[in-house]
Amino acid sequence: MERFSVVVIEDELDTDNSLTARLKMIENLNIIATCNEASRGVACVLKRQPDVLFIDMQMLGAQGLALLENLNKTMDIQPKTVFVADSSEYALQGFEYNAFDYLIKPISSCRLSGCLGRLQNALLENQALQAQTKLNQLLCNKTGKSLNGFMQSLEHSKQISLMDLQQTISIKSGSQWVRIKLETILWIQAAGDYMCIHTLEETFIVRKTLRQFEAELDDMYFPRINRSTIVNLNQITRLTPNSNGEYIARLSSGAELKVSRKYKLKMGEKLKTTL
Repeated sequence: MERFSVVVIEDELDTDNSLTARLKMIENLNIIATCNEASRGVACVLKRQPDVLFIDMQMLGAQGLALLENLNKTMDIQPKTVFVADSSEYALQGFEYNAFDYLIKPISSCRLSGCLGRLQNALLENQALQAQTKLNQLLCNKTGKSLNGFMQSLEHSKQISLMDLQQTISIKSGSQWVRIKLETILWIQAAGDYMCIHTLEETFIVRKTLRQFEAELDDMYFPRINRSTIVNLNQITRLTPNSNGEYIARLSSGAELKVSRKYKLKMGEKLKTTL
């Protein structure tokens, strides 16, 4: 099993029946710190960034709860927090602070084992999501496509090079699958239950949603400019403000599209970045 790091905050550290002593006997745990004071424990969590925090509710008190609240606001990736108490009276407070689990003393071996098993599954799921997010960003940076878009291109292309994957998107037009070069796309627009993909050569009509296209294309190069339109940033030759506080985007083809006020600031920043 995958090892994960643990910080324990409890006031019975030196006893044989302490939670720390029991956790030390479990092979896949790496106890990186133990504390018997709430303030020191929270500072330790901030410094060591553990995967899991076990904390005794009885020793927290008002000051400890305030520290814990600050911990939740400070850390980008919060540890899975397991609260331990003599009774269920603090359970509601515990779950208000995003408790992963709440263990009541005396903790049976079966109950502790169940908690640790669920922790293992949750942490592995988090790692998988983080890896997918990183892979998605790398693909966007290298190919201009999201992971979904890249997989779709692979799925519907029998013989295709990596260079092709970097420059095309696959769509189903009627009964056929068509591969369109990204550089030829002018804009994509919602039309009822369908999407119109306007390219330099022709317009393709597909049964798809704008949200699906947003997931497949890198919004650095294919941002949304209004409620129903995505544009190829490289095809924009001019942005002109109008009297409504919006922009009019003129494309290389001569077409003009409205950039709504909601998106115009983002649009301006993206143009500065890509120019």
